[in-house]
Amino acid sequence: MPMLVAVTGLVGATGLAAAPASAEQKCNFPGNSTVCFSIDRISNGNFAVHVGIDVHIGLEEAQEYIDDFGDPFVVWIRGDDDGKLVEFLFTVPLTKLGASAGFGLSGDFDAVVPGVRLDEDKGGRDEVRATVALIDTDTNSTRATYVSNRIDGNWP
Repeated sequence: MPMLVAVTGLVGATGLAAAPASAEQKCNFPGNSTVCFSIDRISNGNFAVHVGIDVHIGLEEAQEYIDDFGDPFVVWIRGDDDGKLVEFLFTVPLTKLGASAGFGLSGDFDAVVPGVRLDEDKGGRDEVRATVALIDTDTNSTRATYVSNRIDGNWP
């Protein structure tokens, strides 16, 4: 039975994890996808980073990605300077993967990081985005790259 990850996982991830301080989720719709990105302050200078994606493809094709060896997605958090993705800050591990007729191929990615990992402009205002690469592990090639909306902050 395919898992339905996308809508419940994406909306629920920030809605249920009510954290003290600045919770922000931004979603956008690049190409044939939905990408959501959130950063929530949790404690002791740490932040919960969540990325969710739905790639709107057929169920059979989505299941093929899941059945292949290895993860079909790789997620990086990157610094954004003047609209250019220049710094690779860190990767975010896959926590859920699913295929469904309604959403296609869906993935959730979660990490807890210290604020310093989000500090891409030392001492200044920080701008970060998530980039999600869809990998065809049969051919070891990137099929598509999806970029989230930007989240701004002043992380230590």
